[in-house]
Amino acid sequence: MIKDLLPLVSRPTRYMGDEVNACHKDIQSARLSFALCFPDVYEIGMSHLGMQILYGLLNAQEGVVCERAFSPWFDMEALLRSRNIPLDTLESGTPLRNFDVVGFSLQYELCYTNVLNILSLAQIPLLARERDADMPVVIGGGPCTFNPEPLADFFDAFVLGDGEDAVLEVTDLIRQWKEDRGDKDTLLKRLASIEGVYVPSLFQVSYLPDGTIEEIKPLMPHYQGVRKRIVSDLNECYYPLAPVVPFMKVVHDRLSVEVTRGCTRGCRFCQAGYIYRPVRERDPRALLEIIDSSMKRTGYEEISLLSLSTGDHTCIAPLMQALMRNYEKERVAISLPSLRVGTLTEGLIEEIKKVRKTGFTLAPEAATERLQRVINKIMDEKELVETAAQVFEAGWNLIKLYFMAGLPSEREEDLQAIVSLSQRIARQGGKGKRRGNVNVSISTFVPKPHTAFQWQPQLPLEEIEERQRYFKEALRGKGLRLKWHDARMSFLEGVFARGDRQLGSVLLRAHGRGCSFDGWTEHLRWREWQEAFAEGGLDPFFYACRERKPSELLPWRHLDCGVEDEFLKSEWERASTEFLTPDCREGVCQHCGVCDNGVTMVLSDPSFSSPSRLSSNQGIARQRPWAKKIRSHFIKLGQARFLGHLEMVDVFVRAARRAAIPMRFSEGFHPLPKISFTNPLPVGTESLAEFMDLDLTHYISAEEFQKRLNTELPPGLRIIRCFEMALKGRPLPTVFKADRFLISLEAIGRVLPEAEVRERLEQALQGEGLILIQDKKKGERKTNILDCLERLQVVNKESYSLPASLQMQDGIPPLKELFDADFLIEMGIKKEGGVRPAAILQHILELTPEQTDLLRVVKIESLPPLS
Repeated sequence: MIKDLLPLVSRPTRYMGDEVNACHKDIQSARLSFALCFPDVYEIGMSHLGMQILYGLLNAQEGVVCERAFSPWFDMEALLRSRNIPLDTLESGTPLRNFDVVGFSLQYELCYTNVLNILSLAQIPLLARERDADMPVVIGGGPCTFNPEPLADFFDAFVLGDGEDAVLEVTDLIRQWKEDRGDKDTLLKRLASIEGVYVPSLFQVSYLPDGTIEEIKPLMPHYQGVRKRIVSDLNECYYPLAPVVPFMKVVHDRLSVEVTRGCTRGCRFCQAGYIYRPVRERDPRALLEIIDSSMKRTGYEEISLLSLSTGDHTCIAPLMQALMRNYEKERVAISLPSLRVGTLTEGLIEEIKKVRKTGFTLAPEAATERLQRVINKIMDEKELVETAAQVFEAGWNLIKLYFMAGLPSEREEDLQAIVSLSQRIARQGGKGKRRGNVNVSISTFVPKPHTAFQWQPQLPLEEIEERQRYFKEALRGKGLRLKWHDARMSFLEGVFARGDRQLGSVLLRAHGRGCSFDGWTEHLRWREWQEAFAEGGLDPFFYACRERKPSELLPWRHLDCGVEDEFLKSEWERASTEFLTPDCREGVCQHCGVCDNGVTMVLSDPSFSSPSRLSSNQGIARQRPWAKKIRSHFIKLGQARFLGHLEMVDVFVRAARRAAIPMRFSEGFHPLPKISFTNPLPVGTESLAEFMDLDLTHYISAEEFQKRLNTELPPGLRIIRCFEMALKGRPLPTVFKADRFLISLEAIGRVLPEAEVRERLEQALQGEGLILIQDKKKGERKTNILDCLERLQVVNKESYSLPASLQMQDGIPPLKELFDADFLIEMGIKKEGGVRPAAILQHILELTPEQTDLLRVVKIESLPPLS
C-alpha cells in the first residue's frame, strides 16, 4: 500500500487520508465502488469544490462507496513503479483497478498526460477498447468535456454539464449493469440514453486530406448529439455541509461556497461564461445555513464566496453584512475571489477588512476601450483607478491585476495601455504613507470551444514570446511585479483545447516519453512534446494558430453546451465591429439558446436583508476567577507523525474552532490565535511528550477543554492531560533544555545485531569528535555530534521504563505496542544541537538514506520535566 511508503517521500500528507470529514464506508459490501480522481497533486485537487460536491453526494447514497485518488508526485511515482505497487485510494488503500468506476475531473488541458499516468500507475489499460467488462468504467467530467476529443480513445464516457445532476443516473445504471453481468457494448449503449452523457465510441470521425473533419457520424440511432445537463435550481440540489478538511496547506485553504453558477456578462473569450449558462443564484438564506453548518464541521478561518463574478449576486451586500455579523468575533475572514471593477463598492471593502484583509484581484483583461468592446468587457478606467486607491487607503498592500495578450484584433497601443494602466494603479499604492504593490499577471489568449472566438487563431509561439519580452522590459518600477504564463504551456493548451481525436496518438507518445505535470513550468518537457508531434505526423500549429472558417466542421459540433452556433457567430460579427452585447440581467434576452428548453435564470429575492446572528460560539460565560491559558500535554503517534509543524498547528486551531473553544486572538490587521507549541519535531517523528499553550477569552475548565478538543482531533493526536495556567509565564519553546528519544531499527530492512550497535555507539562516544556535515539553505554546516548529545545508549525493551511523568497518565501506549524490536536506542539531544536523531544514527551506523527515513523515532520526554 502507498501508506507504507510515506516515510520515503517529501510531502507525506498528500497521501495520508483520514482527514476531518473523510468518509470511510465498507468497500467490500458496496454495490458500486467509485474512485474519484483528480489528475494533479493533492493540494490542487482538494482545492476544487466540484470534487467535494461529488465525493459527498456519492457517499450519501446507500450502497455506493466513493474514494479519492490524485496524481502522485515524482518521488512517490518512482517508488510505486520500482516496487510494482498499483496506485490506490486514500480512504481504504484499494487499488484503482479494483473499482467499478474511475472518474476523472478534467479541469485543464495540460493535465491530460496526468490522466494517462494515473491509469498507467493503476495498471489499467490506457485505451478504452482494451478494457473489457472486468475493468473499471472510465468516465470524465468538467469543463474539458465540452471538447474531449483528444481523450476519446482513453475514456468510455464523458458527462457534459452539471455533474451532480447526472452522476447518480450514471452510477445507478452501471450498478444495475454490473448486477445483470452485461457486456461492455451493452453498458455503453445504455449510458448513451442518459441526457448529458457522451460515449465517444458511438461516433465515427472521418477527415479530409487537409486534416479538417469531413464527418462526425453517429453509430446509434437517435444518438445524433449530446446536450449538457443543467441543474435548474441550485437551492434544490445537493451541497456538502461537511467538506473534507485537508491536513496540509492546499491552494485554496478555506471554506469555499458557491453562491452563483453561470454568468450573464457575455465576455466573448470566456468559455466558462458560455458553458455554465444560465445564471443560477443561491438564495442568501440557504447560503447562511450552508455556511453555518459547514463552519461548525470544518473550523476554517476563512470563507470564500465563489462564482464567476461574485459581486454580481443580487444580495451580495446584505449577505456580506450578515456573514460579518456572524463571524467577526471569531476572527473568520470573508473573501470574494472573483470581482468585476464595477461591483467592488466601498461598502464591500469596509466589510471585508473588518477581520483580515483577504486578497483583491481585478481582471480588466484589456486596457483600451476599443479592445474592451471587442471582448465585450467594458471597464471604466477612472473607476478602476479610484477603486485601487480606495483599497490601498483601506490598508491593503497588494492588488492583483489580470490582463490578456494576443486577443483578436490586438494592436500595439493595446499593449502599451496595459503598461500605462498598471503604472497608474501602482502609483496609487505609493501615495502618502501607503506602501501598496501591484502584481500584474499577463496570460496568453487561448481560443476555446463554444465561445465567440472559437474560430480565431492563437498567436504563434514566437509572437507570444515577443510580447512577453516587451512586458518584461516595460513593466518595471517601484510597486510593480510582472507574472506571466510560459508561452509553450499556453501553446500546448491551445492545441488540445480545439483538438480532435488524432491528437490521442500524440498524447500516448508524450506519455511514453515521460511527460506529466505539463501545467508546471519546471516540469514541462518541451523537447519530448516536439518529438511526439513529429513522430505522430501532426502539426501543432494546425490546431492552435489556424483560423477556422465558419463553415468548417469543428471537432465538438455534436456536443451542445446550450448556446447555439448562430449566436456565437453573431457575437463574433459584433466583436469585429466593436459592438457591445448587453448583460442578460438588464432584462433583454439575447436569444443565445440556453433558456429555450425550460431552463431560465434564477435570481435571488432582492428584498433580502441581513438577519440577526445565527449562532454563537463564545464558550462558557465567565462565572468566577479563571485561568486565561490552558497548557495541554498531547501525544503524536501513527500517521500523525507525518504532519509538519505548521500543519499540526492548523489541525489544532481548526479542531478548537469546531469544539467551540473560546480562543484569544492577536490584534492588528491579521489576527491569529494565541497558541504556541514546543519546538518542531522532524517530519516522521512520533512523540509521547508534546505540549501546547492556548490563550482563552472565556472560562472553560481544563477537563472540559480536553474532552471537547479530543473529540475533534484526528487519529494519532490526543491530549492526555491539561493544566489551567496564569496568562504570564515562560513561552513553551524556552521551557525545555533537551529531548529524549527511543529509536528502533526494525523497519530498515536489515536489523543490526545488538552487540554491533552497542559497540558502534560506544566507539562514537569515546572519540574526540564526530563531525556531521549537513547541506542547509545557507550552505554547508558542520556539527560535532558529541556536543549535541545528552545521552546515547542501547536499552532492553522489556526492562526499560518510561519516564515517571508518562507512567501516571492514561492513554500512553506501552512500549510493546510501540516497538516490535527487542532492543532500542535511547538518545538525548540538547536543544541547541539542532540535529535530527535519525541523522546522528545514519552517521554512526552508516545507514543509507532510505534506511534512515524508515527508522522508528519516538520522543519520550522533554527535560526538565514539567511538574
